[in-house]
Amino acid sequence: MPHLSANPFVPDPILQAAAEAFSATTGISVKILRPPARSHYAAKFEFRIATGKKWSRAVLPVENIDRFATLAAISATAQIRPDQPFVMVSTHLSPAMLRHCRELGLEALDTSGNAILAHDGNLIMISGEKRVDMASRSKDRAWTGKGMQVVLSLLREPELVNDGQRAIAQRAGVSLGTAQSTFRDLFERGDIVRRKSGYVLADPGRLLDEWAALYPSRLRSQLLINRYRAADPIWWRAIDPSNEQCQFGGEVAASLLTGYLKPTTVTLYCQHEMPRQWLIDARLRIDRTGEVEVLQSPLPPIASPSPLQSGKTTGMPLTIAPVVLVYADLIATGDTRNLETARILREQYLDY
Repeated sequence: MPHLSANPFVPDPILQAAAEAFSATTGISVKILRPPARSHYAAKFEFRIATGKKWSRAVLPVENIDRFATLAAISATAQIRPDQPFVMVSTHLSPAMLRHCRELGLEALDTSGNAILAHDGNLIMISGEKRVDMASRSKDRAWTGKGMQVVLSLLREPELVNDGQRAIAQRAGVSLGTAQSTFRDLFERGDIVRRKSGYVLADPGRLLDEWAALYPSRLRSQLLINRYRAADPIWWRAIDPSNEQCQFGGEVAASLLTGYLKPTTVTLYCQHEMPRQWLIDARLRIDRTGEVEVLQSPLPPIASPSPLQSGKTTGMPLTIAPVVLVYADLIATGDTRNLETARILREQYLDY
């Protein structure tokens, strides 16, 4: 592992660019402060108008938003944590994206000066500013499909950050080069920091927010193998997916972990395709709108159950996908009951 020097808090260049662009467009000054205590955000924006009135928002940076699904996932995060209002910052938001932000009730800024921001009953909306090219940056490496597998493996096992990049590559199912470049990217972002005891994830909760927001468009869409419709909606209760190197995700996994949710969709993460015997026994037929979805597992199987991130000593059942995946599946649906279940999962299993 190469030696990397620790960095003090320095605002991300994207946050600096967005703050400057917003100020230039509106005349409202923006000061970038340290993130709120005991929160999972990258910084805090303090807005000040000419009369001296000011207000602040925590900041959630999400780069290169190119799909409405990403905005929906970010909106779901906001609904889970309504006591911590935030403004999303991205590199560029098209007029259509800004309209969707308004529909979702999301506040957002970009580096071009586009914005949608609410304060004191008023709405500030700037749209149509052209994309501003920032200097070439390496920060996108963590948010490619393979990079997201590395981040997922670190969120599943935070202690893995000190096991060496070869071990990280093996756990994530990626090349050593990908593990190295993603690790360096996360360090440069400030998501990995060096302490006296070694490397640590600086704020796993904030990293989880960003990962879950990007998961539907950056990785999940690449994993779908097929969708099916079942003759019996509870057919899944008769199978042990781990026997076929599969695991439950989404609503079924959340129901098994919390007992709170009645599943209407069955999500299976498999190392291979749907086992033929399941197709026969459950009379599953291919249907693009079916309630059974089979996805390629984004991580290779591990020999033993991974520990709960809550610090408990018991292991996760081998029938259930990593809780980070289950959480992101629920977030991606935008369904109110699923979001409530995601909140429960986060409190019980993802309290880093």
